[in-house]
Amino acid sequence: MMAQAELLWANPAYMKPSEVLRPQILRHEPRRAVTYIVRQGLGSAAQSCRALGMARSSFYCKSRVRTERVLMKQRIIELSEAHPRYGYRRIGALLRREGHRVNTKRVQRIRRQEGLQVRKKQRATRRIGISTATRQRALRANQVWSWEIIHDQTQAGSSLRILSLIDEYSKQCFS
Repeated sequence: MMAQAELLWANPAYMKPSEVLRPQILRHEPRRAVTYIVRQGLGSAAQSCRALGMARSSFYCKSRVRTERVLMKQRIIELSEAHPRYGYRRIGALLRREGHRVNTKRVQRIRRQEGLQVRKKQRATRRIGISTATRQRALRANQVWSWEIIHDQTQAGSSLRILSLIDEYSKQCFS
């Protein structure tokens, strides 16, 4: 590996950087790749930046996250946890009511990164009466009723519907 690295630094056109480093590092974050090369002792920051086609100033430039952004992110998370049924648009509206200037796409991105999704409302399932899965036996009159709706058409073309109610015990039918 050291021989390959020495050839790379002696003549950067000799080898592709992907032959020295893992390709997934190179594609996504060149700054991390340069740090990896320097820590492994494979070359200097200037050499690795040249080999990766990256400006040295980009490597040395530190990103500065403003405190306003950090506070806004914390507030978005607080509101999302306080109101789990609110979506990103409604959280953005709450922030605007508080006087913050915030883009809804930013709220959506932060919620997605933090894994905060709107929880679906769980419907309460209620059973009315006795379960109809098993057939009930009538022990007395007016205890169990069966019903049926019959659809038909007259000769004139108008529709006809008949509701039949049957008492299971006495077999009495009401139509």
